[in-house]
Amino acid sequence: MSNLLKYDVIYILDPNATPEEGTAVSTKIEQIVADAKETVLKKDDWGKRRLAYMVKKHREGHYAFFHLSVAPATIAEVVRNLRLMEKVIKFSVVRDEISHLKPKIKPPRKPGNPDAATHRPGASRTSSHGSNRSSYVPSRSSTSTSAPTSAPSSAATSTPASAPVSAPVSASPAEASAVPPAIPSN
Repeated sequence: MSNLLKYDVIYILDPNATPEEGTAVSTKIEQIVADAKETVLKKDDWGKRRLAYMVKKHREGHYAFFHLSVAPATIAEVVRNLRLMEKVIKFSVVRDEISHLKPKIKPPRKPGNPDAATHRPGASRTSSHGSNRSSYVPSRSSTSTSAPTSAPSSAATSTPASAPVSAPVSASPAEASAVPPAIPSN
């Protein structure tokens, strides 16, 4: 009895079914739940409604809803009986996973550090589905390992920002690091 789960059961009866046949189906579900010593939390008769599409050559159906707190073995028995009943044209059983979850409590934020709750240095960044393979972003450091370790070009440091610099096109890296020729001034 400790592994009781909550389920929503909705079934649609043939629109030509008599009220006695409708009560026989609901009584059978209640009897299966009562025999297992479990509970029917809610029972609702939604009445006759138009279907979204034809089901077994019917455009309308009589809807009924049950909210049950039962074991998985009991819900399997309910499904088996719904399949065998001729007046049931369609049914759906859904496990209610929301109602029994406890709300997640977030830790309070510290007033001096608003970024502390959103990002911690050194913490791995993961996506919402828990996998950090595709969303990993390495941390940025002050030194760059991808830049070449050659001496800086004097052309980049000696020319003012407003003067245009024309760099010679060369094939060898030694010529590329050489100072470009001076532009004659008039």
